[in-house]
Amino acid sequence: MGKLDKAVGYLSGGMEFVSDHGVGWRREFIKASHIAQLKIDFVDPTNKPGGIQIGERQKYQQQLQQEGRFKELKEYVGEYRHIDLRFTDYSDFLIVAVDPLVPQWGTANEVYMAENEHKPMFFICKGGLYQLPRWLFDVVELDHVFDNIQDVIGKLIQLDQGENKLSRKWVLVRKFIEENRNNRLEIEKQLM
Repeated sequence: MGKLDKAVGYLSGGMEFVSDHGVGWRREFIKASHIAQLKIDFVDPTNKPGGIQIGERQKYQQQLQQEGRFKELKEYVGEYRHIDLRFTDYSDFLIVAVDPLVPQWGTANEVYMAENEHKPMFFICKGGLYQLPRWLFDVVELDHVFDNIQDVIGKLIQLDQGENKLSRKWVLVRKFIEENRNNRLEIEKQLM
């Protein structure tokens, strides 16, 4: 059993100002993790519950904004922001795609929330530390900034196989709950 079995990772990154709404790299990352046989579940915010569509219906939102229907826009954004932040809160760690040339307001919100919760975060930034926005240098672990998806997958494999020790930031909630449930069931059997 891998050290990261049953872990939940959240795939944070730009959507609003990205041509494919951030779908491509997320699908590629999930596929690469399956190929690597990591037993980690990933939350992909481009695939939300509740009928909110990929890209959060960009044209609809643009129309609301252009027509001055700001209250409706606020309510709509509030729905998917709530979901994304709730998933960020639920996750054990984050994978964060950073493009220094693209505004990423939601990504920043998720990163700082995860920082406040002391979650491990792995950053993908083309050019690595050389291109990472300087504000993030106080947030990142320097060995958790990568140039591409495959390098992050490699790091996760090392952690999963125990080649690198999991830091105290790792709190695998779902794994803990399942182990606790199994222990409780075993105790209940013994009492019968």
